[in-house]
Amino acid sequence: MNKKILVPLGQYHESDEMVPYIEKVARPGMKVVFLVRYPVDGLIWGKQEYGIRAALKAKELVTYYSWQGNVQNTQKQVAPACEALRAKGIEASVDVYAGSLKKAVRSHMLIGDVHLIMTRTGIGDWIARLFDGTTSVFKWFRRPRFSPVLLINPRTLA
Repeated sequence: MNKKILVPLGQYHESDEMVPYIEKVARPGMKVVFLVRYPVDGLIWGKQEYGIRAALKAKELVTYYSWQGNVQNTQKQVAPACEALRAKGIEASVDVYAGSLKKAVRSHMLIGDVHLIMTRTGIGDWIARLFDGTTSVFKWFRRPRFSPVLLINPRTLA
Protein backbone atom coordinates (compact mmCIF):
# COMPACT_ATOMS: atom_id res chain seq x y z
CA MET A 1 0.00 0.00 0.00
CA ASN A 2 1.46 3.38 -1.04
CA LYS A 3 1.80 5.92 1.70
CA LYS A 4 -0.07 9.15 1.08
CA ILE A 5 0.74 12.75 2.07
CA LEU A 6 -2.22 15.13 2.17
CA VAL A 7 -1.48 18.76 1.34
CA PRO A 8 -4.45 21.08 1.96
CA LEU A 9 -4.20 24.28 -0.06
CA GLY A 10 -6.06 27.44 0.84
CA GLN A 11 -7.51 29.85 -1.68
CA TYR A 12 -4.36 31.98 -1.72
CA HIS A 13 -1.76 29.22 -1.34
CA GLU A 14 0.33 28.25 -4.33
CA SER A 15 1.09 24.57 -4.79
CA ASP A 16 4.54 25.43 -6.18
CA GLU A 17 5.51 26.90 -2.81
CA MET A 18 4.96 23.52 -1.16
CA VAL A 19 7.02 21.44 -3.62
CA PRO A 20 10.46 21.96 -1.96
CA TYR A 21 9.05 20.85 1.39
CA ILE A 22 7.20 17.90 -0.10
CA GLU A 23 10.39 16.77 -1.86
CA LYS A 24 12.21 16.72 1.50
CA VAL A 25 9.59 14.50 3.10
CA ALA A 26 8.21 12.31 0.31
CA ARG A 27 10.05 9.33 -1.12
CA PRO A 28 9.70 7.78 -4.58
CA GLY A 29 6.61 5.60 -4.73
CA MET A 30 4.65 7.76 -2.28
CA LYS A 31 1.54 9.65 -3.30
CA VAL A 32 0.81 13.33 -2.68
CA VAL A 33 -2.79 14.56 -2.76
CA PHE A 34 -3.42 18.29 -2.96
CA LEU A 35 -6.75 19.08 -1.27
CA VAL A 36 -8.47 22.17 -2.65
CA ARG A 37 -11.82 23.47 -1.44
CA TYR A 38 -14.72 24.06 -3.82
CA PRO A 39 -15.25 26.70 -5.25
CA VAL A 40 -11.59 26.96 -6.15
CA ASP A 41 -11.42 30.73 -6.70
CA GLY A 42 -13.68 31.68 -3.80
CA LEU A 43 -17.21 33.00 -3.71
CA ILE A 44 -18.60 35.71 -5.94
CA TRP A 45 -21.05 38.10 -4.38
CA GLY A 46 -23.58 39.03 -7.00
CA LYS A 47 -25.16 42.40 -7.56
CA GLN A 48 -28.78 42.96 -8.39
CA GLU A 49 -29.09 42.91 -12.17
CA TYR A 50 -32.09 43.22 -14.48
CA GLY A 51 -32.99 42.06 -17.97
CA ILE A 52 -30.33 40.75 -20.34
CA ARG A 53 -27.53 41.60 -17.91
CA ALA A 54 -29.15 39.38 -15.30
CA ALA A 55 -29.34 36.46 -17.75
CA LEU A 56 -25.69 36.91 -18.76
CA LYS A 57 -24.61 37.17 -15.13
CA ALA A 58 -26.57 34.02 -14.27
CA LYS A 59 -24.90 32.13 -17.11
CA GLU A 60 -21.50 33.36 -15.91
CA LEU A 61 -22.25 32.22 -12.34
CA VAL A 62 -23.37 28.77 -13.51
CA THR A 63 -20.09 28.38 -15.37
CA TYR A 64 -18.08 29.72 -12.43
CA TYR A 65 -19.66 27.34 -9.92
CA SER A 66 -19.73 24.21 -12.11
CA TRP A 67 -18.06 21.27 -10.38
CA GLN A 68 -16.34 20.02 -13.52
CA GLY A 69 -15.04 23.51 -14.33
CA ASN A 70 -13.61 23.88 -10.83
CA VAL A 71 -11.89 20.49 -11.04
CA GLN A 72 -10.33 21.38 -14.40
CA ASN A 73 -9.27 24.81 -13.10
CA THR A 74 -7.63 23.21 -10.07
CA GLN A 75 -5.80 20.65 -12.18
CA LYS A 76 -4.40 23.47 -14.34
CA GLN A 77 -3.28 25.43 -11.27
CA VAL A 78 -1.60 22.45 -9.60
CA ALA A 79 -0.18 20.86 -12.80
CA PRO A 80 3.33 22.42 -12.50
CA ALA A 81 3.69 21.09 -8.94
CA CYS A 82 2.40 17.65 -9.96
CA GLU A 83 4.86 17.47 -12.85
CA ALA A 84 7.78 18.48 -10.61
CA LEU A 85 6.87 15.74 -8.13
CA ARG A 86 6.35 13.11 -10.85
CA ALA A 87 9.86 13.87 -12.12
CA LYS A 88 11.11 12.79 -8.67
CA GLY A 89 9.08 9.56 -8.78
CA ILE A 90 6.34 10.83 -6.49
CA GLU A 91 2.77 10.31 -7.66
CA ALA A 92 0.68 13.48 -7.36
CA SER A 93 -3.04 14.16 -7.71
CA VAL A 94 -5.68 16.76 -6.91
CA ASP A 95 -8.82 16.29 -4.85
CA VAL A 96 -11.44 19.05 -4.86
CA TYR A 97 -13.71 18.82 -1.84
CA ALA A 98 -16.88 20.57 -0.72
CA GLY A 99 -17.61 21.12 2.95
CA SER A 100 -15.08 21.10 5.74
CA LEU A 101 -11.43 20.20 5.48
CA LYS A 102 -11.85 17.96 8.51
CA LYS A 103 -14.32 15.75 6.62
CA ALA A 104 -12.10 15.67 3.53
CA VAL A 105 -9.10 14.55 5.59
CA ARG A 106 -11.18 11.95 7.44
CA SER A 107 -12.44 10.48 4.19
CA HIS A 108 -8.81 9.92 3.12
CA MET A 109 -7.86 8.59 6.56
CA LEU A 110 -10.61 5.96 6.47
CA ILE A 111 -8.67 4.16 3.75
CA GLY A 112 -5.74 3.96 6.18
CA ASP A 113 -2.87 4.93 3.88
CA VAL A 114 -2.33 8.54 5.04
CA HIS A 115 1.26 8.93 6.23
CA LEU A 116 1.42 12.70 6.84
CA ILE A 117 -0.62 15.86 6.54
CA MET A 118 1.46 18.85 5.41
CA THR A 119 0.00 22.32 5.71
CA ARG A 120 1.12 25.93 5.77
CA THR A 121 1.61 27.51 9.16
CA GLY A 122 -1.00 30.12 9.81
CA ILE A 123 -1.99 32.33 12.69
CA GLY A 124 -0.33 29.91 15.11
CA ASP A 125 3.00 30.88 13.58
CA TRP A 126 2.30 34.57 14.18
CA ILE A 127 1.15 33.94 17.75
CA ALA A 128 4.29 31.90 18.47
CA ARG A 129 6.39 34.91 17.47
CA LEU A 130 4.56 37.00 20.06
CA PHE A 131 6.02 34.82 22.81
CA ASP A 132 9.55 34.21 21.48
CA GLY A 133 11.11 37.05 23.47
CA THR A 134 10.85 39.65 20.72
CA THR A 135 10.82 43.14 22.15
CA SER A 136 10.01 45.17 19.04
CA VAL A 137 6.50 45.18 17.61
CA PHE A 138 7.96 45.56 14.11
CA LYS A 139 9.83 42.26 14.43
CA TRP A 140 6.53 40.41 14.94
CA PHE A 141 5.74 40.82 11.25
CA ARG A 142 9.01 39.53 9.80
CA ARG A 143 9.32 36.23 7.95
CA PRO A 144 9.53 33.25 10.30
CA ARG A 145 12.94 31.78 11.11
CA PHE A 146 11.51 28.29 11.17
CA SER A 147 9.78 26.18 8.57
CA PRO A 148 6.65 27.67 7.01
CA VAL A 149 5.05 24.21 6.89
CA LEU A 150 3.54 22.08 9.59
CA LEU A 151 3.75 18.27 9.48
CA ILE A 152 0.93 16.45 11.22
CA ASN A 153 0.99 12.75 12.00
CA PRO A 154 -2.57 11.56 11.30
CA ARG A 155 -2.35 8.97 14.09
CA THR A 156 -2.27 11.84 16.61
CA LEU A 157 -5.64 13.13 15.39
CA ALA A 158 -8.72 11.78 17.11
